[in-house]
Amino acid sequence: MVNFDEQVNCLNCGAKLTTRFCGECGQKKAKRITLKELFKTAQRALLEFESPFLHTFIKMTVQPAVVCKDYIEGKRARYFNPIKYAFWSITFLVFLTAFTDQSLAEHYSFSTSSYNSEFAKNMGRVVESSLLFLTFLNSVLFAAMLKLMFRKSGYNLTELYLLALLPSAHVSWFTSLLLILGLINSQIGQVISATIGIVFPLYAFTTFFTGSKIKAFIKSSCVSLVSLVLMGVLAIFQTSIFLGYEEAELQRKLEQAESEKQVETNNL
Repeated sequence: MVNFDEQVNCLNCGAKLTTRFCGECGQKKAKRITLKELFKTAQRALLEFESPFLHTFIKMTVQPAVVCKDYIEGKRARYFNPIKYAFWSITFLVFLTAFTDQSLAEHYSFSTSSYNSEFAKNMGRVVESSLLFLTFLNSVLFAAMLKLMFRKSGYNLTELYLLALLPSAHVSWFTSLLLILGLINSQIGQVISATIGIVFPLYAFTTFFTGSKIKAFIKSSCVSLVSLVLMGVLAIFQTSIFLGYEEAELQRKLEQAESEKQVETNNL
C-alpha cells in the first residue's frame, strides 16, 4: 500500500517532488482517496467555476478577443485547449440534432426562401453532415484573410487560425440553444442565428487587434464578407461533387439491377 504521507517522488510520473505540484507532469501531490476527498473531487467536477472549460466558455461569451489573445500570448493553463473546445462544441451540436431528432439542413441552406430548391436542400444536407470538417476548414480561410488584412500585426497564420476558430466554434453553442428552444428553423431563429454568426466573430476580430478600432472594424468586415463568400463557393462546390457522386452511384445501382435482371431472364 502506498504511503501518501511520505511522498518523495510524483506518484504519476516518478519525478522528484519539490512543491505541491510536480514540475514534470503538473499533477498535484496525491492524497489517499477518502470520502472527503471523493466529495471534493465531485464538487470540483460539477461546481468548480474556475475549471478551464467553464472559464473558457464564460470568457468566450463576453470577451472572446481576450481569450484568444491570452492563449496566443502564453496564458494557457487557465483556458481549455482551443482545438478540443472547437471539437466538443460542434460535436455537442451534432449530438443534439440526433438526440432531438431535428435537422440543421434547412438552417444551413443559407436562406429559408431558397430552401424550396432541390439544390439548396442538398447543400444544407451536405453542410450538416460535414459540419465539423467545414468549421475547421473555413477557419483556414478566415485566418488567411486576417493575415492579409492585418499583416502588420505580427501574428503568424497559425495564431490567427486560433483567432478564427474559437469564435466560429463558440457560435455553435448559440445554435445549440436555438435547437433546444425549438427555434432553429423558424424565421426568428434564422435571423438570430445569422446575426450572431456574423456579429460575434466580427466583434472578436475587431477587439482583438490594437490600434484604431474603426480601421479594425472595417478590415474585419472585409475579412468576414470575403470569407463568407468563399465559404459559400466552397459549399456549392462540395455539394456539386456530392450530387455528382450520388448520381453516379444511383446509375451504377440501376445498371447492376438491370444486369442481374438480364441474367435471371437468360437463366429462364
